[in-house]
Amino acid sequence: MVRLRVALFAAALPLSVQAQWSPQLEGGVVHDSNFSRAQHAEDRIADTAVMLGAATERALPTAADLIVGAAARLARYVHSDGASYAAADLTGAWRGKLGLGLTAPWYAVRGSAGVENAREEVRDALRYAFSAAAGRRSDPRLEGSAGFAYDRRVQRADLPMVPGFGGKPFSLQGRTLFARASYAIGDDVALLGSASVRKGDVESSTRRNFTIFSASNAISTDPALGPDFIAYRLSGARSATLSAGVSWQLGRHAALEATAARADTAAGEGLDYVNRIYAVTLVYRP
Repeated sequence: MVRLRVALFAAALPLSVQAQWSPQLEGGVVHDSNFSRAQHAEDRIADTAVMLGAATERALPTAADLIVGAAARLARYVHSDGASYAAADLTGAWRGKLGLGLTAPWYAVRGSAGVENAREEVRDALRYAFSAAAGRRSDPRLEGSAGFAYDRRVQRADLPMVPGFGGKPFSLQGRTLFARASYAIGDDVALLGSASVRKGDVESSTRRNFTIFSASNAISTDPALGPDFIAYRLSGARSATLSAGVSWQLGRHAALEATAARADTAAGEGLDYVNRIYAVTLVYRP
């Protein structure tokens, strides 16, 4: 049923026989050292997910700067199978350049809306995202950009367990400032780097803990991580993330990317935590 919903959602974007679509396929492995986003060592759950994704987009025939697309994703967690999900998105973007040539500054505005179905109902959600960025290539090898992003996640089912507290800890929103850079080494290899700061809501799953209970504004069970885990929403958290990686071009149509990131989240009242995320992804563009 989940896969059927994803297929139907992706197919909702009308296709034109004259359209020039640009498809992309992805497959990879992601490891999160603190998937539960917990503060105490006994509550931290490390997990690895296998990811598959497909996306396509094209410029509108009447406005080349406007781009529409659709995407679908599947994720299967090795240990926390209840968190495994299928998702689909519709996307739109506006891209352009301020001038001609390789080094002319560029800008991009992108928005998306999607649905995510997990094995556990508490993690089912609608997702919305918006970003605006600008950048330029200072020479054929070095490119940098910076921008702003807004994300919102709306938990579909309200599952309260404590009177006086909402039952949607996975309903989250936040605002992010980011900067990115890439540097090409030869024709096939590029170094990647990024930094970001996000302010907003986060979800943390732990065993019963009075400190996090008193700081939360939404609480529900999180059976995806275990029968004794509780999901808490913390608002006003600040997350700083640094990421580095390498992209290796495999011929004309494929690339292999490896990244490592560290995210430090400060939520107040001693409820801080750290995530280390490692990913290897194969990208194929027919």
